[in-house]
Amino acid sequence: MQLSPPSGPDPDVADLAAAVRDANDKVGAAPAVTVLFPAGRQEQGVASLAQWAAKGAHLLEVDLMLTPGDVLRLDAPLSWTSAAVSLAAWWAGIAITLDEDAEVVVAHEDRLTETVGDDVYVLGDRIDGSPTTETAVEPWVRAVQTFPDHPPLPRATSDATALRAGGRAVTQREMLDQARAISPGSGTIGLDAADVDPLLGLLAVAVRPLVQHRPTVVLRGTDRSAAAGDRVTTWLTR
Repeated sequence: MQLSPPSGPDPDVADLAAAVRDANDKVGAAPAVTVLFPAGRQEQGVASLAQWAAKGAHLLEVDLMLTPGDVLRLDAPLSWTSAAVSLAAWWAGIAITLDEDAEVVVAHEDRLTETVGDDVYVLGDRIDGSPTTETAVEPWVRAVQTFPDHPPLPRATSDATALRAGGRAVTQREMLDQARAISPGSGTIGLDAADVDPLLGLLAVAVRPLVQHRPTVVLRGTDRSAAAGDRVTTWLTR
């Protein structure tokens, strides 16, 4: 029995690992990201997103032997999977780049021919990662499934570079502060994946639900009418 409402987000959290733990403890399975497609929807709660991030952090550290300061290129539209990949990288102290080459690449299946990297994983629009018969690359979701739900020890500091996009670079502390500033107190926010600044969009999908305890709805190939039942109070635009 809950006798009092859960406490709000901790405004002093300054690194990603602490933000994940704080949100997981306080809101658990509450919605984090909802992605709306013409054919349906995908949803992930905070606790589930944290588990996928934990699995991904193990993959990056154990299989790929990445260390703090390394860079992972994310070449995929906004989704719960791109959020999980980003959270995994940030937990391990690895920077996400949206526009530079890197040794490890996680790309949407439609963009595989454009990728450059030694290790390439695919993100698709199905829950299993949408493997294709024409390529030997491994689906990210399938690659991380065998790893533990409990994350490894966090390996990043608040001053570690977290995200690079469009010539901009932000640290984990700056990333969390910027996510707190995205329509604070407005409840559920919505955005069109094709009409939002890439850096802002990733912060809205991967980080804002952790630091504001409010969900984000992403439109992918559909219009706002698809979100009629999601109680979106604010729409982000460029």
